[in-house]
Formats: sequence, C-alpha cells, structure tokens
Amino acid sequence: MSTQQTNETPNMREQSVEEPDFNLKRFFFNFIIRYWYLYVLSIGIALTGAYYYNWYTTPVYNASALVIIKENKGATDATDILKQLDDFSTDRNIQNQIEVLKSRTLISKTLDNLDFDVSYSFKGHLKLTERYKQCPFDVRNDSLKFFAYNSPLKIRILDENKFQISYFNVREEKEVTANYRFGERFSNLLGTLHVDKRDNFPNISFDDPTYEKRDYVVRFNSHEALVEKYSKLLDVEMTNKQASILKLTLEDNVPEKAIDFLNKLMEVWMQSSIDEKNEIARNSLNFIDEQLAIISKDLNEAEGNYEKFRTEKGVTDIHSEADSYLASAKTFDDQVAQINLKLSFLSSMEQYVKEGKNLRNLSPASLGIEDELLLKLISQLNDLYINRDRLAVGATPDNPSYIGNNAAIESAKSNLIETINNIKNGLTASRASAFSQLGRVEGKIRTLPGAQREAINIERQVSLNTGLFTYLSQKHAETAIILASTTSDSRVVDKANASFKPIRPVKGQVFAIAIIFGLLVPALFAYFRDILDDRIKDRTSLETSTRIPLLGIVGLSGSSAELVVKDNPRSQITEAFRSVRTNLQYFNTDQNKCNTVLITSSVSSEGKSFCAVNLAGILALSGKRTALLGFDLRKPKPPERFALKSEVGISNYLIGATPIEDIIQKSSLLNLDFVLSGPKPPNPSELLMSDKVDEIFAYLKEHYDYLIIDSPPVGLITDALVLDKYANSLIYVVRQNVTRKHHLDIINNLYYDGKLKNVSILLNAVKSGSLPYGYGYGYGYGYGYGYGYYDDDDSKEKKKSKRKKDKEET
Repeated sequence: MSTQQTNETPNMREQSVEEPDFNLKRFFFNFIIRYWYLYVLSIGIALTGAYYYNWYTTPVYNASALVIIKENKGATDATDILKQLDDFSTDRNIQNQIEVLKSRTLISKTLDNLDFDVSYSFKGHLKLTERYKQCPFDVRNDSLKFFAYNSPLKIRILDENKFQISYFNVREEKEVTANYRFGERFSNLLGTLHVDKRDNFPNISFDDPTYEKRDYVVRFNSHEALVEKYSKLLDVEMTNKQASILKLTLEDNVPEKAIDFLNKLMEVWMQSSIDEKNEIARNSLNFIDEQLAIISKDLNEAEGNYEKFRTEKGVTDIHSEADSYLASAKTFDDQVAQINLKLSFLSSMEQYVKEGKNLRNLSPASLGIEDELLLKLISQLNDLYINRDRLAVGATPDNPSYIGNNAAIESAKSNLIETINNIKNGLTASRASAFSQLGRVEGKIRTLPGAQREAINIERQVSLNTGLFTYLSQKHAETAIILASTTSDSRVVDKANASFKPIRPVKGQVFAIAIIFGLLVPALFAYFRDILDDRIKDRTSLETSTRIPLLGIVGLSGSSAELVVKDNPRSQITEAFRSVRTNLQYFNTDQNKCNTVLITSSVSSEGKSFCAVNLAGILALSGKRTALLGFDLRKPKPPERFALKSEVGISNYLIGATPIEDIIQKSSLLNLDFVLSGPKPPNPSELLMSDKVDEIFAYLKEHYDYLIIDSPPVGLITDALVLDKYANSLIYVVRQNVTRKHHLDIINNLYYDGKLKNVSILLNAVKSGSLPYGYGYGYGYGYGYGYGYYDDDDSKEKKKSKRKKDKEET
C-alpha cells in the first residue's frame, strides 16, 4: 500500500474529485427528511394562501355562442327578384363577418340596448361582489356629471323606505353622507339621481334589521369605457375551416352579463343585416314611387287628350290596319322607355361611384339590370369600403394597409365605371335599334288619313304610359313583398351559455400550484444550502473531496469520559476504534517493529487529540505497549482527567533540562504511557528540528510497540510535516460538519505529490442517523471529543434516569 500511495501521478489531481452517481437514499434524507418541518410549514402556508386567493380573487366565467353564416349564392335567376336582390347584398365572407362582429360600432349598438351603464356590487367584509340584476334597488339618473364616473356611490339600506348614500367629494376632499327615500329624486355633485326598489325582491331585504346584505357600491360606467372593455374581451373565431360557423366567446366576472351581451350582440348583428336589406328595398321603392308619380301624371294627361280628341273629332274606332301599326309602335315604345329607365339608373350609379358614395343602397336587379360582372364589382367595392372603415379605427392615413386599401378602392371604382359604361353602351345600341324599328312603324302611320294618324299618336302615349305604370306597379309590389319578408343571412346555432365553474381561478389548479410551490421552496432552500455549505457532512461528501483511503468512522458521543474505550468498552465509540485498530495493521507491514502513527487534522476542534487518546487506549487494551506523544508544543493540552504532571514533557527534554526517562509517565491503563508536551516553548519549530527529536523516537521505538503522535493541525503550521518522517503512517482526522472541503486541499496536494506516505482519513463526529454513516457498518455512531466536550452513553443514562424520575413523580 505504501508503494501505491507514494507513486501517485500529478494527473490524479484532476481525477481526485468525482461527482458520485445519484443516490436516492441520500437525496431523500438530505433534502426531505432533514427538512421535513420546512416542507410541512411551506405547504401549510402555500395551501392557506391558495385558499384565500381562491376566496378573494374575483372569478372569471366564460360564455360562448354559435352562429352560422350563409354561403354566397350562385348565378342570378332573372325570373326571381328575391334572388336578384339577394345577389346585391354585401358579399359577406367569414373574415368580414368576424370583423363586423368585433367592430366598435356593433358593440356600441349592443351596449345601447343593455343596462350596463350602472354596476352594482355587494360590499362584504373584505371584498366586493358584483350583483348585476340581484341588487334590491335600481339607480336611475336624469343627468350625470363628470365626477360620477370617478366617484363610486356607496348605498346602505336603512329600512323599507329610506337609504343612505355616501361618496367622496373631490372638490372639498371629504366624504359626503346623506339620507333619502326610495323613489325620491335628488341632486348632488354626481348628478340628478333617484333610487327605486325592485319589485322582484322580498321585503326582508329592506325591513329585516338582522339582514346583513345592506351595503352596496354603485359605479357609473361611461359608454366609451364599456365599448373599449368589451372590444377587448370579445373573441370571434371559426370553429372549423371547412364550416361557416363562428364561435363567439366572452369572459366576464358575472356570467349573466356575458350571456346577455352575447345574445344581444347576435340580435343586433342579425337585425343590422335585415335593416341593410330593407334599406335597399326601401330605396328601390322610393325610386319606383318617384317614377310612378311621373308616369301617372303623364298617363292622366294622355288619357285626357285622347278623350278630348275623340269628343271633338267624333272618332270612335280606328281601322284594323291602324290597330296593327299602333300595337307595333307600342311594343317599341315600351322597349325604349325601359331602356331609358335603366340608362337613368346607371347614370345615377356612375355618379355615386365617382363621388365615392356607398352603393349598398342601390339595387340594379330591381330594374332588371342583371349583369353578373356588375354585381360582383359592386360587391367587391362595398367590401373594400367596409375594410377601410375598419382600418380607420386603429390605423393612420399613412399606414401601408390603409394606403393599399385606398388604392384597391380606386382600382375597383375604375373597373366599375368602365363596366357601367359598357352596359350603357349596350343599352344605347339596343335603344338605337328600337328607335330604328319605331321609325319604320311611324313611317307607315304617316300614310294614314290625318284623323286616324292623330288618334293613333294620342293612343300611343296612353298605351306607353299605361305599360310603364303597370311595369313599375308590378316592381313596387314585388319590392314590398321583399321588404315584408326580409331575413338575415345568418342565424343562431346555439344561444349564449356560460360555464358553471369559473375559468379563473381554477381551485384545483391553484391548490396544485400551491403544493408544488410549497415543495419547491424548501427543496430549493435545502439544495442551495447544501451546495453553499462546503462542510464534510458524511462519507459520500468526503469521498467526493479526496481519494485518500478511509481508515474508519467514529461516531458522536456525549460521554464525559476522556478515554471512552476504557470507561465504556461496549459502546459504539469503542467498537469504532477497534475497527480502526484492525485497519491500521495493514499500514504496518512489519509487525515485529514499532509502528509509529502520526495523527493530525486541518484545524483545531476536529477531535484529533480525542482520537489519539482513544486509539492509544484501544491499542493498549489489546496488549500492545503504547505511548502517546504530545508533540503539539504550541498549544499543549492539560491532562485534566489523568493524574499526570504537566510541568515535565517533551519541551523539557528537547532543551536538555530533563532526561528522557523522566518525561515518560504511566497511566491508569495497563500498557499505556504518556509523553506530554511539557511547558510551552518560545521556539517550537526549532526544537522539532533538533537532533533531540531523533533521540526521543529512537529510544521510544526500542521500548514500545506503538507510538501515537498527537501533532498540531497541518492546515495551520508545518510541525506535522516535520514529524511525518518518524511515522510509519499518518491519520488525518476529519470531523463531520466542521471540516471544510477546501481544508482537504492541503493534504490532497501533499498526498498526490507523494510527500506523505501511508496516509488515511479518520471520519470523526458522525451523528447517529447520518447517511451514509458507516465504513462497513450498518449502524450509526456517536461521537466523543477528548476533554469532555461530548457524551453519548452518559446522556442516554441521564435520559433514562429522567424518565424514571418522571414516572415516580406521576
């Protein structure tokens, strides 16, 4: 073993500290069992906090509803005016409808139909709870001032007739309190108000003195603030990319409010679609009525002229040939009149487009203009106008999206004007053809006699106006039917429904997070305390700090005996030193020669002297002649529990004042002698380097089997290194929870550099229950430090005595 240890290479420095594999048992002990009380306390605090968080936090509920958007219709059927008008409604795609539903305009209209402008909250001991429609009174205002939106109104019910209000007067900076009667109108800094009782509440809310729910807080909400709030809370999304169904969701502290808002929003949205269609039909009716009034006037005038002509001329019948000319002229007159009507409508539409007016109120289909390209371009332009209005809410004029949308509008307008002109050109050509045909018929009419020719012309006017009047009357009736039977393009699939449980906070999740947090905090505390604490805690932490062999482990003892191996031969401490004695034999290959053991440590208070005394004692008990040498000349320890002379020791011999035989003192234990340090010299280092030290060891090795050297700590001074040349082996004492890991750097460097031979470590002061706690043992040890610092067996006896005494007293 000596050869192996002295031939260590410098590369072993890098390999000296190795992280051990994860030890579940050690982790469980060091981070859980050791700090169990912290886990209990932390989890208790976390669960208590979670309970009060769940109780105090205002819950948030989720309400949702489903609506279906009708798909766009196909090609227009010219025979069905209902379809024609439908084709001219806005081309509502899914994305447009999402933006419409989320628009501030629609939300504002929705809030206009709801009583959200006043919020009622019950005032409990610690928090406010909004009551919505469950408040026993209703606050109405005739007028509100600016301060009303910033100052909550506190109302306390006094009895069935009276109530008390209080609010903070910001002008005078004081609380104002006044009593009023229910139904009484009153004015204050907030405005003109009156408070009325609600009929659906029992009288117990007012006249029962023991009724606790009497204090309420009323807040007035501005319309703009409500629009802003619900614009942020409302969410609209598609349920499926292949379906035209939208899901409306809203989060609110009061589920009933969320339900009412969504239902009213859908109602207003569908009514807006109906109103839009009705507006188109009404505008069509207005246009037709205007034309009917003109035609009716012309018809009455033509019929009057015809009647006058027949009376004056006495014409009662027209020849059959004249009837044929008249029928042909009537046909072409009707064509020209209808074409003129369409051209007039298209001219008005062109003017609308050039002026940038909305085309939603124009319906070409109502007058038989059925060009599909025209319908599509009108629909596209309307969509672009809607998108521009949406962008104008949050975008500036120089926004790229806004600029791009305007460019698209100009392009669509240009295309639409071009299409209108093309249709007008086609109608003009048709009208020219009709005029040509009409001219030939009129040429034939001119060949008739004067009276017949004049009668035919008058009858043509009557017939033309009658045909136009009949045509417009038919369109008027059809449009009126559409106006009466208009339905929305969308319908409600599921009305709004709110969750029974709040989505925030979720009690189970809060408690789960609290438990995790309660476990995590002490675990982190234990972890960081462990990594920041560089003390040697157990065998595992020792083995990760050094590769020096472990000689044995001595446990913690509170015994008052200094020589534990003698006073308590059956104790765990004694058994531990027997194990050390056995392992120590492997460091002395020649059992016939004196074995010299040097015992040192990093710093003081690590139990070095205690280990030296008890190791010497256990060797003496085995029949070996043993001498304990006190070479700690700088800090000699007085032998308080041994009947020895401290005035004579090694320092006396080294200065030549006392012969070597006189410094050896017998102890009460057979085979154990002491050579104390003696008086403290002024130059201990020089004395240890003198030839006298060689003489001491030469003499003692001839008379003893074992020499146990109690030297100074190697981490403080170099005396131990000077004495190492006289030793066969070196025991480095490491004390649990005292020795620091960096203290081992000195002995590690000496060990790896080969400057020390037969080095081993003795782990001292291991408390019972420490893990890992043994060196080949399955049980924990106590620990005893020389000079009466610790006691194990005596403490057990004292505990037994105390328990016995308590039983006797009871």
